Amino acid sequence: MDKVNEPANEMKWGGLLNEFLWTCAGVNKKILRQCRADYAKYAGMGGTILFTALMAMLSGGYAMYFVFADPNIEKLSTDHIDGHAQLMAICFGIFWGLLIFNLDRFIVNTMYSDGKHTISKDEIISGLPRIIMAVFLGIVISTPLEMKIFEDRIDHQLVIDNIKRANDARKESELGNKSFIERRNELEKERKEISKRLAKANYELQQEAEGTALSGKVGHGPIYEDKKANRDAIQKEMDDWTSAHETELTDIKQQISANASNAGANISKASEENGFCVRYEAFSNVKSENFSLQLVSIFVMLLFIIIETTPTFFKMMIASGPYDDLLRSEMHRVRVLSDQQISDLNDNVNTEVKISTEKNRSRLEAEMAANKELLNQIATVQAELLTTAIVKWREEELTKIEKNPSQYIQTGTATNQPKS
Repeated sequence: MDKVNEPANEMKWGGLLNEFLWTCAGVNKKILRQCRADYAKYAGMGGTILFTALMAMLSGGYAMYFVFADPNIEKLSTDHIDGHAQLMAICFGIFWGLLIFNLDRFIVNTMYSDGKHTISKDEIISGLPRIIMAVFLGIVISTPLEMKIFEDRIDHQLVIDNIKRANDARKESELGNKSFIERRNELEKERKEISKRLAKANYELQQEAEGTALSGKVGHGPIYEDKKANRDAIQKEMDDWTSAHETELTDIKQQISANASNAGANISKASEENGFCVRYEAFSNVKSENFSLQLVSIFVMLLFIIIETTPTFFKMMIASGPYDDLLRSEMHRVRVLSDQQISDLNDNVNTEVKISTEKNRSRLEAEMAANKELLNQIATVQAELLTTAIVKWREEELTKIEKNPSQYIQTGTATNQPKS
């Protein structure tokens, strides 16, 4: 096949910007350079794909910064930059941007187009999976950028949410300590009651010994002994209580202290959370409480969806131009050339098979001729041997006749008689 005739005015270079944008669009630059009328069209398509990838890069980097950022950093600012998180954000942003760039190029360059300005039913059906993918990518890209746009409102809401989380953590801690506190209060109440009774008994015993009690007698009389026995009984009760419950009370106090310490750490952590998930939760709370911000968020998301799906619908709607005609011609030429190569290969294979068949047939005929000649030689030798054997047999029979004709005749007659 002859190659497509190239115009005499074919440009070898379309300009640095055009060449770069054409690369982004994924076009055949050798063919496009021949079609001046299509320069702007495919430069615009490449620019859309490029800027979508750049926005994806910023979006992915912003989101990933808060994934790896130090939780103690409350706000992204020049005064508080986490070096490790910044490096990870840059690396992931580049990776995410290149991924979106490659996906957009794939979506645009594999779209079916009938070459008309209108979008046909077949184009919608064939492009539906790519449209759904483009919408999904638009939502994914827009969310972190929306959060960056509403960052001030998110920071304010984040403070409120962190206070609420801290209060919830405090209530949870108090609920967890409730049973320990109740038991501690019960034991301390028992000890306090016994201690109060013991103090009263000691006081009355001292008054009785000093003679200031109701009896008015100084010294250790019968009433003193009764009061002393009562005091000793209460003292024994206190000792028994101490042996039975002092260790338990100490353990309960230590457990309450440990729980309070853990609760303090949890409350501190809850009040300082600043990760991507809690920021997105704060963003959701902001939108749910403010309808106008919710509308703005929806419009921003729709904007990114439109930007992401624009190349797809653009490919469906554009009419065929010189580039498309030359590209189809080139594809047809390559397809015909490929078919011709396959046909030539089949012819070569058939020729080789035919030659091989002829060689096999000639070899078979030669082998058959050689076998025939060998069989003829064998038959000739067998005939000669048979003739020689007959001659020898005749000579032996003549010798027998000459020696004893009568016996030969009798033997021959007996041999020739039929068996009964």
